[in-house]
Amino acid sequence: MNTDLKRGAATFVIAHWRSDNLESKRHLEEAVEGIFNQSDTNWNIVIVDDMSPCIEARRYLEALKKRSPKKINVILKETNDGPGICRNIGIRWAYDNGSPFILFNDADDISHPKRLETVRELFSNHKDAAVVYSTFQVIDENSKPVEEQHLTQSILEILEGHRENPVEGDDAWIKIGIEKGYTNLTSSTAVKTDVAYNYPFPKEKVSEDQHAWLRYSAGGGSYIYAPDIPSLYRIPQGKPTVSRARIRGYYSQKALVDTAGFLEAMRIAMERGKIKKEEEDDLMIRFYIKLGETLGREQQIELAAEQVRKAMVISKSKTEEILALKNLESLVWVK
Repeated sequence: MNTDLKRGAATFVIAHWRSDNLESKRHLEEAVEGIFNQSDTNWNIVIVDDMSPCIEARRYLEALKKRSPKKINVILKETNDGPGICRNIGIRWAYDNGSPFILFNDADDISHPKRLETVRELFSNHKDAAVVYSTFQVIDENSKPVEEQHLTQSILEILEGHRENPVEGDDAWIKIGIEKGYTNLTSSTAVKTDVAYNYPFPKEKVSEDQHAWLRYSAGGGSYIYAPDIPSLYRIPQGKPTVSRARIRGYYSQKALVDTAGFLEAMRIAMERGKIKKEEEDDLMIRFYIKLGETLGREQQIELAAEQVRKAMVISKSKTEEILALKNLESLVWVK
């Protein structure tokens, strides 16, 4: 595989699914235009359609490819498997075509014009890096900025993590799991192709990206934060995001997938000699407390309390000690 980070064509991977909705078409057009507006023009796009129920949407993708047949690649799936599996197909395309690194871009988000230029420079100058990620600006369905007072607690938690000692370096999975929670938004994440190929997204349709990010860090290399290329992250106002609207029990599934991802990252790190077996209990206690904190901010009270109970099973005294240090022992979801 061509690993020329300076000269190889990068691949933007877009997972796509659309119902009979013209707004979704407009958002995809803006996402693609954001890639055409890149200051670094050495790229390909792979759009993987997850068996959209809208026939017109699939026809539109085929027509879109004609805009630039050498740059835009469209793969129409015959099954509906979720965005993670779609990204895996795009990753395989990038791997087979010698693309040195991948930039994920959701079908309704917009990349910063210098995203590719910056990512290429950082990967070229940091040979041990697996992931380059940035912050983001939230926009609404009409591409207008959304003020922070209108954002959910989970989104605010991510932005707070970017402002206050953002995650970087080796073993980023530990800091993400026990201190920050979800850190790198899909549309602001770039990864070396061999890392993405070796650690594919799981089949789950909830939090599949967090599962992958943890394993990228545990097995693939270091994280780099690039604050100057914020992506535009679209959150329609007054209605839930697509994944939360379509998936029953979203938060309970998120808790399960996040836990599975952290456990897998820990297993990979132990195999590589990065952590010791005796560290496992302490890491899991801290992980459960952090997950509970995140769920509590989203008012998922019982689910948050369940995570703390899991930590208590491992060690009641250690859990109480950490809760006290984090000033969390008085919160209602801890009781």
